[in-house]
Amino acid sequence: MTRVSPWLGRCVRAAVGLAFSVSMATHARAQNGGLFLLVPFGAHAVAQGEAVVADSALGTEAMWWNAAALARIGKKELAVHHSQTLIATSDMLTFAVPSRVLGTVAASVYLVNYGDQAATDPVNGTEIGTITNRNYQLALSYATPVGKRLSVGVTYKFIMLRFQCTGICGNVPIISGSTSALDLGAQYVLPTTLPITLGASVRNLGPALQVKDAEQADPLPRVIQIGGMARVPIRSLTAAGASLDVTLDVQSAAALNGAAGGLGVVLGYRDVAFLRGGYKLQPGDAKGPSIGFGFRRGGFALDLARRFDSASAQLGEPPTYVSLRARF
Repeated sequence: MTRVSPWLGRCVRAAVGLAFSVSMATHARAQNGGLFLLVPFGAHAVAQGEAVVADSALGTEAMWWNAAALARIGKKELAVHHSQTLIATSDMLTFAVPSRVLGTVAASVYLVNYGDQAATDPVNGTEIGTITNRNYQLALSYATPVGKRLSVGVTYKFIMLRFQCTGICGNVPIISGSTSALDLGAQYVLPTTLPITLGASVRNLGPALQVKDAEQADPLPRVIQIGGMARVPIRSLTAAGASLDVTLDVQSAAALNGAAGGLGVVLGYRDVAFLRGGYKLQPGDAKGPSIGFGFRRGGFALDLARRFDSASAQLGEPPTYVSLRARF
């Protein structure tokens, strides 16, 4: 396949990001406010095809997928999660503090950067300003175990959109909006010989996203996700200190044109190295396989992932995800 030039790739990314933001902020369709909340996030989760609602080893990525997974983390975690996709560059800083008595509290700051564009004079083409396009999210999570098998969690999110121009911007619109939302989640370990965990989450519950000077507010993209995770008993793997886990999730969201699903596989070795693979099933060009690798040593962990969806393949730039964690 012929690769496009870096310059054309940047132009396409800027155009996609601009169209994404403007359509999100100026059109009122069913559950289409804050569409960046549907973009997958976290190297661990993406590598497993986003089938992680029942995965209790997510660490602070759980703030995005299912806060209940924070309930039983054993140590504090400070993490940086980074992604580079066709649409934007995203970064999240997270910090979680567990307590055997009070449960786990976690906080995060999330930035989605769609890039900057030059505002030019329509007559002579001279650069007269800079257009910036950003989304922000501040979040606070709480999770706690309920007995030996059940974990529950909740996340409060404050969401902001900013599309603005500095300089002499003429008719370039300034778009801003904000709202709040809640995510609810639970995980339950079945009392079976085969280790099986079930999980469920409902995300983005809250008032519509009201953009300043817009006639209508856009409902947030509500997501319902349920799934399970099972450890496959293979004696030869167990004898070698290895493990094999399989995950399967189903998502329902009007903004995803209905239902979506994911399948993930994790091959672990001595709780140090992890090879992950997955496949995301979704209408449109967002479906496709993913692969990732995880490494833990002492109090540090590194996760890497790449996703090979149809939209990014057309530009030859698969989305890349990196998560770096410190546990203490």
